[in-house]
Amino acid sequence: MASGQFDLSGKVALVTGGNGGIGRAIALGFADHGASVAVLGRNEERNSLVVDELRAKGIRAMALQADLGDRGEAQPAELASAGNRRPTWSPRRASSS
Repeated sequence: MASGQFDLSGKVALVTGGNGGIGRAIALGFADHGASVAVLGRNEERNSLVVDELRAKGIRAMALQADLGDRGEAQPAELASAGNRRPTWSPRRASSS
């Protein structure tokens, strides 16, 4: 499935806003280069449409419904629980000074 200048086979791309517009194009681009794709967006129906499109191409894909503008939903534990995985990173907090 991978083509062109780089091969992303065996990699997973997490695409925020991947359910439409530029984000969708990026998700499809990663898939064209062999990556599995996780689509993260607020609209569950649009997430599902992109995941269906990716799977129709034979790509492993999943969607997480979240609003990254909401700090609570942007926390690694929240995202990880949606994907049933343990978080492996922790965000840097902005200082309040």
